[in-house]
Amino acid sequence: MTEIEQRFFDLTNEQRRRGRLVPLVEAEALSTAARRHSQDMLRRRFFAHVNPDRKTHADRINAVLRWTAPESAENLWMRSGTMTAAGLAKVVDQAIAQLMASAHHRANIMSRRFGHLGIGVALTASEIRVTQLFARFER
Repeated sequence: MTEIEQRFFDLTNEQRRRGRLVPLVEAEALSTAARRHSQDMLRRRFFAHVNPDRKTHADRINAVLRWTAPESAENLWMRSGTMTAAGLAKVVDQAIAQLMASAHHRANIMSRRFGHLGIGVALTASEIRVTQLFARFER
């Protein structure tokens, strides 16, 4: 996990702690799927839960897992504009605040159904795409 992905992960769990919820566990496979989606959105210049090939977050998760995640959800966030390395921490803070201000995104972050989280970030000097993948695993 990159430093910025770790900050997203930590701040997501901080929100859960504030809500007296169990922290989510990082799942490497979810992070891989999330990172690939963020990179794909940046490379192909789109921002959506369904990619141009009609693949959903469930398709992306199942592509990297050896078992099924019966419940899953995805949050996306993006920003355009100049970003400096020093300013990235502030960007993450803003992203989490905006996600928490959205009822749907907040519901995913605060859901008791999920136990695992993967974060994927793709960025250039002027754009950032973030994917949060939440899941409950059954083997």
